[in-house]
Amino acid sequence: MSKSLSYNRHGFTLVLLSVCLMVIVFLGITLSTVLNSNYVKKVVSSDTNVTLIKNYTNQRLGRLVNSYSASSDLSSVNLTDKDVKKIINTSVDEVYGDDSKLTIGNAILATISTKLKKEAQQYGLNIDSEIDTVISSNESIMNQIIDNDLGPIEQVIEQIQTIKKLIKVVMIAAGIIFVLLALRLRAKVGSNMLFFHHLGTVGICTSILLALLLAGTYYPLQDLIVSNIDYNIRDVLYNVLNGILLSYISIIFMVFIVSLVEWGSTTKYKY
Repeated sequence: MSKSLSYNRHGFTLVLLSVCLMVIVFLGITLSTVLNSNYVKKVVSSDTNVTLIKNYTNQRLGRLVNSYSASSDLSSVNLTDKDVKKIINTSVDEVYGDDSKLTIGNAILATISTKLKKEAQQYGLNIDSEIDTVISSNESIMNQIIDNDLGPIEQVIEQIQTIKKLIKVVMIAAGIIFVLLALRLRAKVGSNMLFFHHLGTVGICTSILLALLLAGTYYPLQDLIVSNIDYNIRDVLYNVLNGILLSYISIIFMVFIVSLVEWGSTTKYKY
């Protein structure tokens, strides 16, 4: 049997290897980006996003103050960049923890409470208990605002721990299948160089499949954001989505280039 015929006979195995590798790479990137709290903090805490979140939150808080206070000039409800970053870190930690509910509203109110108490102390006022009462009475209002703006996102991430466990199981299963198929392929071709040539082919096919899968998930997520998310928060989520997209694209490009080099360098062993 010629090596050319042997190469053609392993087409189905190469397809299975490509699918397994696609699953491993795609889910691996997902675990390290979308489902990784540190990565999410880094993306959301970019200067552009912090400014958008600060302006949006201060606007919302201003409306709330105007509705429930005779004074519209309460400096303590105006969040700074530092405040916003603190709220982001707290909220992401809690969202990616065991809590199934968004707590951004509570984080915002806790920050305002600290600022109000500090400002009161500067004027010699001991009104911490009164501030705690006011903050507590507004929790339901703030949580409703957050729910209205981010409710659809909460529905997606509230089962995040279960999703992470499921992804890890799928990755392990795909990895085991990939190794078994690779060992079988190596035994069948009887040549290390021909085997590496096949792996190059698998890498190229995987890159193409990853690109198709990425396009198939990016645009539905984009439509979800456009259709369900408040305008100001939409800009933030666009930035986050595009930041994560670049991570996927860079990995796909790297896999493609490495596979192409390997495939090209071993082409002469195909025949």
